[in-house]
Amino acid sequence: MVRPSLEMHVSIPPTCIARISTLVAARYPNLVFVEIETADGLTGLGETYFGAQAVTGYIHETAAPYLLGKDAREIPRHWAELYRYWGRSGIGAEARGASAVDIALWDLAGKRRGQPMWESLGGAARRDIAAYNTCGGPDYGRAQAVPGDRLFGKPEPGRRFEDLWGFQHEPEELAGSLLEMGFGVMKIWPFDELAAETGGTWIHPRDIERGLEPFRRIRKAHGDRMEIALELHGRWNLPAAMNIARAVEPYRPIWIEDPIPMDNIDVLAEFVRSTPIPTVASENLGSPFPYRDLLERAGVGIIMTDPSWVGGVTTARKVADLAALHLRPFMPHDCTGPVTLAVGVHLCLHAENALLQEMVRAYFFGWYDDVVDGLPVFEAGRLRPPDRPGHGAVLRDRFRSSADVTVRTSPTTA
Repeated sequence: MVRPSLEMHVSIPPTCIARISTLVAARYPNLVFVEIETADGLTGLGETYFGAQAVTGYIHETAAPYLLGKDAREIPRHWAELYRYWGRSGIGAEARGASAVDIALWDLAGKRRGQPMWESLGGAARRDIAAYNTCGGPDYGRAQAVPGDRLFGKPEPGRRFEDLWGFQHEPEELAGSLLEMGFGVMKIWPFDELAAETGGTWIHPRDIERGLEPFRRIRKAHGDRMEIALELHGRWNLPAAMNIARAVEPYRPIWIEDPIPMDNIDVLAEFVRSTPIPTVASENLGSPFPYRDLLERAGVGIIMTDPSWVGGVTTARKVADLAALHLRPFMPHDCTGPVTLAVGVHLCLHAENALLQEMVRAYFFGWYDDVVDGLPVFEAGRLRPPDRPGHGAVLRDRFRSSADVTVRTSPTTA
């Protein structure tokens, strides 16, 4: 996005950062968009998810005073400087805010060079990437609270892609619908509600049987045509997670994701050794360094990271390369926002070890398109970037001007 030049108003070079804005919409209260504008009017777009007000505070009170007046092209310098203030910690406001900043700077770099992000990263290993569907509904994760997983009652008639309700109640129909669209993998979390009942401390055999029901019905209706991924959201202790894994093995899930909290690498290693099903970990990390332990000490099978949480494009690229050195596949997370999806697709095009790109079709064919122009192109279960510089996504004017959108701006004082 290019605006009229700011050079007449500020005495900084054209590639230096002149303005940083955050945008938060009341209808998407967990999502924060970050726009970074240089003195010559070029704008890059970043994004992160959850803790929107805390992230906004970090952007304007900590990141902006450092960034304003600096050269936007010095991405590694800015990543290293901001990283000093969040270090090896988990995903807090600092990690989220710095991730959004880094994404916006990479978007700017691509626009300045007139090249897509995958080319800025060094080139492409493929032309597109297979997508898998995370089975949340249109309103999944919308509440401004710890995201919940329960859906009470049948959805209203006419609402599209109520996939959370679908995997709980009509899993065979849901799988059939996804197969028709070209998806070969679907991700479900039928044990989460059971974890809420016990705090994840134990699971009764009858509850295991309840959680297995979608697997049984999908396999009976569609055989092996649909791969099923099991998400456990880090809700269980080790014995319960191991019991679930043993019970689900006959249904051959493609992976088990975040079976326990990512707090003890040795305990995670014990889980990995207990099952032949590949373990996926972990979107829930806000730094690149824990991934070495995941690979070398825990031996996880597939590495997942979220660009909008882990430290932006800079860190996600490092994580993908680290996984490649350990002969492990890499997947970007997205159950958050449209910019994160766009960035993930570019990372998948670039990384030779990319396996799949996560998407939520209820988001992609719903509110994502209301917010941004320039989404990745979906065709027959595969995603590719639009033919645009940067990551391609730009906020729509109608979204930017909506009454429920709060914009906060930090201009340069030079």
